[in-house]
Amino acid sequence: MVTNLEAILAVIVYLLGGTFIIYVYEAYHKTHQKNLLYLAIGMFIMIFGSNFDTLAGIIMVEQISVESSKVIALGIEIPGILIILYSAIK
Repeated sequence: MVTNLEAILAVIVYLLGGTFIIYVYEAYHKTHQKNLLYLAIGMFIMIFGSNFDTLAGIIMVEQISVESSKVIALGIEIPGILIILYSAIK
């Protein structure tokens, strides 16, 4: 079960993360550096994955267990981290 505070904090994370992604994407749009595009994509995946368990708890209350949603959230976050790492290395 997701509390109201968790839902509010998830919305705040989505809004702040979305704002950051927009700024990074605008920087990519101005400079056309692929690294910034990869960074924006990796951040999108990370932010979505970081709150997946909260989102699943709100939308799919009966269909998914808490443990499963946490495992899926971590599975989503790992590619996000790898894409961000790729953008930093390249």
